[in-house]
Amino acid sequence: MPLHPENRPLVVARTGDALTKSALDTAWQRFIHQAIDAEIITAEERFSLHDLKRKGITDYKGTRAEKQEGSGHRSATMC
Repeated sequence: MPLHPENRPLVVARTGDALTKSALDTAWQRFIHQAIDAEIITAEERFSLHDLKRKGITDYKGTRAEKQEGSGHRSATMC
């Protein structure tokens, strides 16, 4: 396990390794389908991981530069 937090994966598999993109996508789809089946959200309220990122950036009270840095956007026009 890397000592520095910036070198550690944010989401990990059972093995402790970084979760692959396809595994994360599959888990997200299961999560959303379960939320719809449990009537926590409706099919019309369905949202993606990218929607969560967008909402977090929009709601963040920081400066535009801070939002750009946090979002990973390379230029201000991408924000």
